[in-house]
Amino acid sequence: MKNPYLSHPAKIIKIIPQAANMKLFRFKFVREGRYHFAPGQIIELSIPGFGEAPFAPCGAPDKEYFELCIRNVGKLTDRLHAMKVGDTVGIRGPYGNGWPISYNKKHITENKNLLIVVGGLGLVPLRTLILGKDKYLGKNTKVQIFYGARTPADFLFRDEYDAWRKYGIVIDLTIDKECAGWHDCVGLVTTLFDKKRVVNNAQAYLCGPPIMYKFVLEQLKTKHFADKDIYVSLERRMHCGLGVCQHCAVGHLYTCKDGPVFQYEQIKNIEGAI
Repeated sequence: MKNPYLSHPAKIIKIIPQAANMKLFRFKFVREGRYHFAPGQIIELSIPGFGEAPFAPCGAPDKEYFELCIRNVGKLTDRLHAMKVGDTVGIRGPYGNGWPISYNKKHITENKNLLIVVGGLGLVPLRTLILGKDKYLGKNTKVQIFYGARTPADFLFRDEYDAWRKYGIVIDLTIDKECAGWHDCVGLVTTLFDKKRVVNNAQAYLCGPPIMYKFVLEQLKTKHFADKDIYVSLERRMHCGLGVCQHCAVGHLYTCKDGPVFQYEQIKNIEGAI
């Protein structure tokens, strides 16, 4: 019987600085083999003596490596940020349910387009979906991204935007306050709903600070998005990844098992979910 808590050694093969206190780590398992995960799922990363924490893989699909974009915010991540290429961590997972896509050509978007609304670090769990657009979405699916950050320096994966646009993805950016040299939108991410034309016949995927959701949901209602077409990624104190510790309970659901991605219709009546 396999031990669900058993981690597998993975070696750091590349480190790419991102925004302040953020690094993109590329890992490869010590034992050869592809790492399969669905966009939006989570893994647990551990370092002996420093603990374990959940993160969302964010690299391109079907590679012999995987990527995690991680902010330095505590004991574990401080140690990780001090590590170098060649160092090893423990990985277990993936866990939970990600964004509503499938691996066959009958994608769950049901011929709908896709509006991605993200704030701050919220782009991380959606990067795999963006990089794997042809794999996960319909050939004619239009993808629009509304992305809000505090300052221009806080946008993640900035060097990839031109390639995404050439791939047909529309990216609309906004920052919280005016900044020298910034010539795009200013205001919270909800500002973009009034300033930009929103893709029609679409599903909406939301990921960002919890406080963002309430206001984005209000905007989606004005654009006539049905509850069944809205999906949110919830943040909770995930620990075990198996629904045993109950740290990540959302009513009768668990973020690590039933989420972290939920259909809004599924959780809208659960107190404290949003």
